[in-house]
Amino acid sequence: MGKKLTVGKLFGIIFCIIGTAAACVLLGYNFYLSGQMKLVDKHLKAIARQDLTSYVQCYPSDVADKISEEDIAAERKVADVLADPEEFKAAAEFRGREKLDSGRYTVYFDLTVYNNDEHYTYENVDLVVVRDSGKWVLEAE
Repeated sequence: MGKKLTVGKLFGIIFCIIGTAAACVLLGYNFYLSGQMKLVDKHLKAIARQDLTSYVQCYPSDVADKISEEDIAAERKVADVLADPEEFKAAAEFRGREKLDSGRYTVYFDLTVYNNDEHYTYENVDLVVVRDSGKWVLEAE
């Protein structure tokens, strides 16, 4: 004997399918946009560590060969507010993002630079991120 399909079971099956589809869409969307936050974190770590290789990877391929140690040195000035700006770390607390146009977003965050003794927070920092060859990079100025 076969099991009977009732209206309640049919609605349950449809609800499960719709719920699963919605979860997949949300996960995909979060995965797509989480790359923006990972890019900002990678950029900040590269600046703090003076890691030119990682720093260059945060920019589009057409400007990567123009980036130098002087560019990192200029960005490290965010730590000049600390008494000892040589050894510092940086952390971003994400506030949101705004779509500018196709493939371009402004990412908003608070930036905290810190060392063992002190910290300073820059509020409402923003960076423009774009897609380049399938990955998020910072828009070159």
